[in-house]
Amino acid sequence: MTLVGEHALSYEFIGLRNYIKLITDPDFYNTLKLSFLFTALSALIGQAFLGLAIAMVLRKKGIVGKSLLSLAVFLAWIVPEVVAGYMWAIFAGKGGLMNILLSPFGIEPRNWLFEAPFETIIIANIWRGTAFSMILFTAVLESIPQYIYEAAEIDGATGWQRFRYITFPLIAYALMIDFILITIWTLNVFTMIFVMNGGGLGNATEIWTIFVYRRAFLPPYDVSYASAAANMMFIIVFLIILVYVKFAEKVRW
Repeated sequence: MTLVGEHALSYEFIGLRNYIKLITDPDFYNTLKLSFLFTALSALIGQAFLGLAIAMVLRKKGIVGKSLLSLAVFLAWIVPEVVAGYMWAIFAGKGGLMNILLSPFGIEPRNWLFEAPFETIIIANIWRGTAFSMILFTAVLESIPQYIYEAAEIDGATGWQRFRYITFPLIAYALMIDFILITIWTLNVFTMIFVMNGGGLGNATEIWTIFVYRRAFLPPYDVSYASAAANMMFIIVFLIILVYVKFAEKVRW
């Protein structure tokens, strides 16, 4: 099925032909690889653990600038995706602020969106999405009574031991919820990356949302094939969420 041309109104049942084509399409496997790497690096490692680290910093007393830090992280989250995409397109350009910030370290100016496009969209997504994890973990950490930490400190527990045996078990379910939500959201990121570089040269940043868009709305406008890809990704995401849930049940935090 196509959107334009003489066959636009001609419907034909083709069974599983699109799915068979999909599992033999090297571009789709490249898209899967990029999508999973993008999610793992920018969401599970970047947003979740950076959000947890910021939340733990905000909970400590006597740290100057906590309000400013939380405000800066939160503002990145409420910026519309289109605006965020254009901001990063300018920020990561050859004359952008990124090169100015990196110049003291001896790094030569470059257009990061063309020379390191995948790494750039990972950093951009971490910047934009960390606020949710920060807010979630801040709320959970505030629910942990302070006297538990004080008792552990009196018993001689180190900072790592307090985190390992007190903080982590008590935030584990929140961490799993965070993983589930940011996995779904990150696998559905489209606007910011599309505005930044449209999928990159040579499909360098063609995650699955852009893969589906290009197949459906660019020549040859193969909507049925794009729909098959979207359905396949729905199944994959659903299976990932099931793994998360089963893992949480098995571990019994």
